[in-house]
This record gives sequence, C-alpha cells and structure tokens, in this order.
Amino acid sequence: MSSHDALATRIARIEMDAAISLATVDLTIVNPTRLRAEFSEVFEYFAVVEGEVAQNAVDVAAMCPRLCRCEQRFLEAWSTQEVAHSAVFDALRVELGLDHFVSAPPTTASPFFRSIGALVEWDESGWLHEVLKLVYLARGAMHEHLTYDAYARLGARLRELGEVALARTVTEPIRRQEAAHLGYYRLAARLQRDRMSATQVRWARVISAWTYAPVGATHRKRRPACGRVFERVAGDGLEEALAPVQAIAEELLGNGADPLPPFVSRAMQRCLARSGGGRPLAPVTVAAPLGVPA
Repeated sequence: MSSHDALATRIARIEMDAAISLATVDLTIVNPTRLRAEFSEVFEYFAVVEGEVAQNAVDVAAMCPRLCRCEQRFLEAWSTQEVAHSAVFDALRVELGLDHFVSAPPTTASPFFRSIGALVEWDESGWLHEVLKLVYLARGAMHEHLTYDAYARLGARLRELGEVALARTVTEPIRRQEAAHLGYYRLAARLQRDRMSATQVRWARVISAWTYAPVGATHRKRRPACGRVFERVAGDGLEEALAPVQAIAEELLGNGADPLPPFVSRAMQRCLARSGGGRPLAPVTVAAPLGVPA
C-alpha cells in the first residue's frame, strides 16, 4: 500500500466513525454534588476547546492553502467529531445544573492565518507551505495525545467514583476518536517530514518549540484554566502525561542526535504558574520516542 493510500485509509475509517450523538450518551449521574465540585471546570474547558475545532480547521486551511482534497476531508471529519465532543460535555454540564455552552459556528479565518496564507501563496516554490504543514501536523499529533491521555485518566477517575455510565458513554467513545485523530496526524506528519529537507525540518522544529502551548491554551487568558484542568485530571502524574507528548515532538521534529529542549513541560509550567498555585514540574526530555498509540 502506498503512503497516500495508507493516509486515505485512515481518513476513511475516521469518516466511517460517526460523530457521537447525544442519543447514545447515558447521563446517569450517581453523585452530582461531587462531580460539580471536582470537575466543573474540567467539563467546561473541554466543551469550550472542542467546540473551537471547527474554527481551527478553517484557520488551518487558510494557513496551508495547498492542502489536497484528502487532507481537506480529514479537517471536515475531524472538526465534525470534535464539535460533537463539545456538545456531549455541554450536555453533561447542563445535567449537572451548570452553565450552558454554545459553540460558535466557524467564520472566515482570522486575519493572522489569512496573512500567513498570503505569504504561503506568494512563495511559489512551496518551501514555506511544507514547513508550516509539518508544524501543523506535529502540533496536531501532540494535542491529540494530550487529550487522548486526559480522557483516559478522566474516565478512570469517573469509574473510581462509581460514575460508570459517564465513563462508558462519554469518555470512552471520545477517547477512541481522539486516538484515531492521533493516528492520522502522526502518519501524515511522518510522510510530510520524509518529503522535506533537513533545513525545512529544522525551521519546523524551531517554530514548534517557540510557539507551542498545550491544547486550548494558545489564548493567554485561558492558560490559568489549562493549568488547573490538566493538574486536576493528571494529578501527580502530570510529568508522566507530558512525556509522550514530548516524545512525539522528538519523533516528528527531532534531528536524531540532540534531544529537543523540554518545551512541552515549560509550556505547561507557564500555565500552572498562572493558575494560582501549580507545583513546579520536572523538565520532560526524551532521548528517543516512547511507546504511544499509533
């Protein structure tokens, strides 16, 4: 099977897995008071961040205007599934008597991404487009692993609390779809890197390390909530949760010799510092890729 066929197969599998319908979600809650106290901000954060993905897809398409139809199909399926995840978390919040979140429909791409896209179009060689595409794909893989892990940990905690229906019909199906998204991003990034020069990869590495923020924390105002949410979900295992994310960066952006700087843990540390009491994180570095879902 050719690399293009392998990527198309992954996209087809994602398209075949329908967006999660609220009709399939069992919102039976054993202890609403405890869930509100422990996970109110967690559920809100995921509802907001997942709800923004449709706009993210529009911005990516503007930044990388030379994406092929196959890649555009992924953006469409990805955004549809992620917005459905937002609706599930919103429904859970409503069931708990919390504020209702309505995700805004996507508009035109932001001026920032349109400006970058204009530069890409101006560069007829495609050099810049290839660099930015690797940045986007590697970042997508890193974000998907962070959310995949968060939902796995959240589901385990819900089961501990006896909230089995939520673990079975909320976190588990969402985690499964996040794993499929991760698989696409990792494969697409590997194939993209194989087409690039060492200089292009080096630029993608520099841009990625310089601009990285944990999923949902690109906006500075959301970094305090990001720190609190991931500390709540991962607890003392936060470094353990960040290590595979750094490993994905090493796999997709590293040079095979010197480890990348611990930019993943540094970015999360900035969020924790803004969250009002986050503990210091040990710098997370990896000399070689760790075992992560493919």
